[in-house]
Order: sequence, then C-alpha cells, then structure tokens
Amino acid sequence: MSSTDHTTMLTGFTIEPLVVPVSVDAPDAADFVAFAAVRSAVEAEQRGHAGDVMTAAELLPDWRDESRRMAGLVAKVDGRVVARGNLALPAGAPECWCAVSVLPGFRGRGIGSALYDRLEQLAREDGRSTIQNQTTYPAGVEGETLPAPTGFGSVPLGLPSTRFLLRQGFGLEQVARISALPLPVDPDMLSTLLGAAIGAAAGYRTVSWQGRTPEEWLEAIALLRTRMGTDAPNAGIELTDVWTPDRVRAVDDLWAESPRVALTSIVVHEATGQAVGFTELDVSSESDRPAEQMDTLVLREHRGHRLGMLLKLANLRELTERFPGCRLVETVNAEENRPMLDVNDAIGFAPASFSARWRKRIG
Repeated sequence: MSSTDHTTMLTGFTIEPLVVPVSVDAPDAADFVAFAAVRSAVEAEQRGHAGDVMTAAELLPDWRDESRRMAGLVAKVDGRVVARGNLALPAGAPECWCAVSVLPGFRGRGIGSALYDRLEQLAREDGRSTIQNQTTYPAGVEGETLPAPTGFGSVPLGLPSTRFLLRQGFGLEQVARISALPLPVDPDMLSTLLGAAIGAAAGYRTVSWQGRTPEEWLEAIALLRTRMGTDAPNAGIELTDVWTPDRVRAVDDLWAESPRVALTSIVVHEATGQAVGFTELDVSSESDRPAEQMDTLVLREHRGHRLGMLLKLANLRELTERFPGCRLVETVNAEENRPMLDVNDAIGFAPASFSARWRKRIG
C-alpha cells in the first residue's frame, strides 16, 4: 500500500493517510474525528436530511474489522481536514468500494479528483479488478436523468456526484430507494400486521436478541450474511462477502466497545430447526440518529410465506420496546426488489431519498 505511506503536497492542499485510532479519545484520533465529520456533513447534504450521520465512535468499529480492511485518506487545507477518501477491501475479493467526500466550500479545486486517483492507484496495487461506489441523493431532483440498466429507477445527471463518477469512468448499475418510518408505530396497526404475518407463516417461529449473537445461532448468522451476496438483488454489482462464525463473533466484539447496538431477529423453520431468514437493525445508544435497517433476507427456498414481513415486524417490536426514544428507522432497498418494497409500504415506510451503485473495471 505504498501509495498511502506518505503525505503528498498538492497545490493548495495536502493528502495524507488516515490514522485509525484505538479509540476516539486516543491522542492520534483528531484526523479520524474530522474524517467522520466530513463524511456525515456531505452525507446529510446529499440525502437532503440528517439520516445515516454517524459519530466517529459509531464509525470506528467498521475501521477495526480485520476481515474487511479499510484504507483512508484525508485532504487538508491549512491543516484542516476538508475532504476524505476511503477504500473498503473485502478479504479474498476482486472488488473494492471507494468513497470520496469534499466539503462544499472546498470543491472545484481538484481535491476530489486527486483523492480518487490515489484510491484507484491503491486498489490496483492491492490487486483489485473492480472499484465500486455508492452515492445518495434527495427525492424530487429535476432535470435529465440516467436510467439504471435494471429498468428500475434513474439518477439525475445534474448531480455533482453523477458528473464526478461519469468523468472517472464509472457506469451506473443499480438504483435503490431509501425509505423512512417514523416511530413509534401505531400499536394496533403493528399488532394487526404481526398477527396476519404469523398466521401466514405456519411452521415458522421468530427468535430475537440484542447485541452478541447467541452461540447456537453463530453458524446460521454467518450463512445468512454470506447469502446476502448471492440471494439479494445486486444487479451488476460484485459482492464478495464471506462470513464465518469467527468473523461474526469478532464483529460482535467490536460493536460491544462502541455506541452501536445490533437488534437481530431470525425466523426458524420448526420442522428442521434451521434459521431461514434474518433481519438486523443498527441502533445508536448515545446519539439520536435514526435506527438503520441493515440486512434482511429470506432464503429463496422458504419464500412465499410472508416471512420478510414477519421478520421486519418482529424486529420493529423489539426496537420500540428496547429503545423507546428512537424516532425513525431508515432502510435501503433496490428499486427492482418489489416484494421487500411492498412489505415496507405496508408497514408505513415512505420514500425519503435514493442511492445509486456504480461500478468501474480497473483490471
């Protein structure tokens, strides 16, 4: 990773490798805290609201996950961090994911392009053949659009992020909807929907927990998370994400040291005792950011029994009971994933913004 081993002096700004601290209180944590602040500011600007704005302490576990290496860069003007770039490098995968964010007052100086050039160089050095990116944008942006090749959704061509990625040679692969659900959910509605889902799911039961994965479900969670890469609609996006029980436990340990709490519900096929679906919520114990709906999956061979609805409702019930102060849940679903969007619509989720996935071959 020689391309991030030193500080580069460029006209009016510098680019430096990001130091990942042991904790946000460590003496070397200042750049990481500023990095997180840039990410959150630009994310809120792009979405048109303050969803998915993570504090540095909430972001840190993702950077300490050894099974999914991260490499980061910070751009500084007069010693201030004004932009960030990072790569996510899944183990044993041909692909990687990049992100570039520049604060509004510092755009148009070539900072974003310089960061991206360094990230692509690093990806090539690491042997990656594909580099991917995800952008977000608010609803209601007018003007000409670029349609997704899936036939579902499009991206406004006038967005700075769209123009930037097209200049860098990326192609659009998929558009997803970011939906939001205000909390608390009406208890009568929740009870009615849950009763109907339970009635349609004869032969299945749910199990829920907060925090660490129970020992008896470690292998099941590893399998279900791995199947997200093959069973969920990903269009042309490459997604290599292999989970093992050891990896599940290692991530549990990282989250135990952070303000983030995972709420998990699984659905079990009673005849076999097999966990055949799961859903996870990422909740903050210290900030007022929305709870984030992470993975939701029902194995293909068990679909058609309203298990997706059952899982979502069971976990929402857990959320309202365990975190009564939480006021919003956000979820992201591919526009072509009509079954899951139908579930969300029935529960009361409404479109809040959109995201787009991009791909570029580099090798």
